[in-house]
Amino acid sequence: MSDYAARNGEGLHRIADDDPVALRVLKDEHHRFRELFQAAKEAEGDALKAIGDELCLRLDVHMTIEEEILYPAGRTVGEADEVDEGIVEHAAGKTLAGQIAQMDGTEELYKSKVHVLGEQTIHHIDEEDQELFEEMKEAHQEGKIDLDAIGEELRARQAELYAKVEDTGDLGATQEADAEETPVA
Repeated sequence: MSDYAARNGEGLHRIADDDPVALRVLKDEHHRFRELFQAAKEAEGDALKAIGDELCLRLDVHMTIEEEILYPAGRTVGEADEVDEGIVEHAAGKTLAGQIAQMDGTEELYKSKVHVLGEQTIHHIDEEDQELFEEMKEAHQEGKIDLDAIGEELRARQAELYAKVEDTGDLGATQEADAEETPVA
């Protein structure tokens, strides 16, 4: 097993000085996911359950803001294939995270499910950091997209979703991405 958290300081996973706000917001979250999945590898019992619960909530918020804001923007600059792959990977992650969220942590397969969610998530966020984000950053630098403004939208929606959880214990209705329904440039 690799050290997930160590990747945060490597290559395109790092938050670069010239990363626009959207990439800073999302890479910061990616760093947190790597740290949490690293901690989950060593955790047991109640500590693992607490990490699993935090991961499920954070992933739900993160996938929501990507699907509602980032992915439609990615389509406008020709990243439909990357967006479609992300939507499929999110769907798989949501299914597994939903199962984990319904467990109490004592089940025989609990740790294995968290581990598999980690492997899937790390693969997904590594690809985003190295491919989608770099291609969108290039489009930003060429003036085709404003990732600073999109970043502010991501932050605002993220704060809104976390506030809703704090108030109600649930995210409420969110927009599920569907490859057939997201607009193409």
